[in-house]
Amino acid sequence: MDLEARLLSLGQDLALRTAAETLDEYLDLVRAGEYGVALEILCDRLDDAQAPLLRSDVEVIQALAREMQLDRPSIAFIRDLIPEGE
Repeated sequence: MDLEARLLSLGQDLALRTAAETLDEYLDLVRAGEYGVALEILCDRLDDAQAPLLRSDVEVIQALAREMQLDRPSIAFIRDLIPEGE
């Protein structure tokens, strides 16, 4: 699966746990080819909202960030959004 497809898949996976406007902005950026910006903004918005994430979501986000060589605090700390016991 190519990078864009994996980013779009992430958006689908987060659809029920993410505000609609955040998801729309993310998907628009992905479709425009702004992959790094899309992932960075998504992480910023999730962190701001303190949205609980599944461990699998965080692992996908971190893997995509590593692949794109993104190094932002919001991406590094996204693991803090995993609820205890998850």
